[in-house]
Amino acid sequence: MKIGELSRRSGVSARSLRYYDQRGLLAVQRESNGYREYDDSTVSRAETIHLLFGLGFSREVVQSVLACTGDAPDSSHEALAEQLKDVESELAERIERFTNTHRKIVAFLEQWGH
Repeated sequence: MKIGELSRRSGVSARSLRYYDQRGLLAVQRESNGYREYDDSTVSRAETIHLLFGLGFSREVVQSVLACTGDAPDSSHEALAEQLKDVESELAERIERFTNTHRKIVAFLEQWGH
C-alpha cells in the first residue's frame, strides 16, 4: 500500500510516517519510481509508534518497544524494562510537580475568593 492509504488506515499523518521511515522505525520497500510501499503489518506498527511518541516516549524507548515484539530475546525485554523504569520515575516526578503547582493555583484562587 502507498503512504496515503497507510495514513488513512493507521490515522497517522503521511509526514509522521515519513519521519518514522527516516528514523528506521518502519520497514519500507521502495519501488523503482522511489515510492514507498508498505505491507499490511505496517498499519499496526505505525499506530504503536504514533501512540508511544504521543505519550512522550523517546525514540530510543520506542525502538526498544518495537524490538520486543515477536521473537525478541529476553535481554531485549530486560533493557526495555530498565528504560521503562526510568520513564516511570520521570513521570512520577512530573506528576508531583504538577500536583504541587495545582495546589498553589487552587490556594491563590481561594485566597482571591474565586
